[in-house]
Amino acid sequence: MNELKLVKKAIIKKLYSAGCWGRGHMLINRFKSGLPPHFRGAVSKAVKELVKAGMVCVYGKTKHGLAVSLNIARKKEIEAIIEKEL
Repeated sequence: MNELKLVKKAIIKKLYSAGCWGRGHMLINRFKSGLPPHFRGAVSKAVKELVKAGMVCVYGKTKHGLAVSLNIARKKEIEAIIEKEL
């Protein structure tokens, strides 16, 4: 359970640092790079839970795979999570 929480935070941080708000997007496969090998299996489950919670929006399917972006309506909550980490 703690592993999933760490993966969620890593995904939010990666999207935030890349500026993926609204039309800016990132492929789900890109989240696996930069994570330890034992966390990589939890990426798809973490993305599904973030979408269900409304923190992340599905941008759509591109020719390279599924892409997501941060939900601009929850910007304050997302920034609070990022600041809490620092």
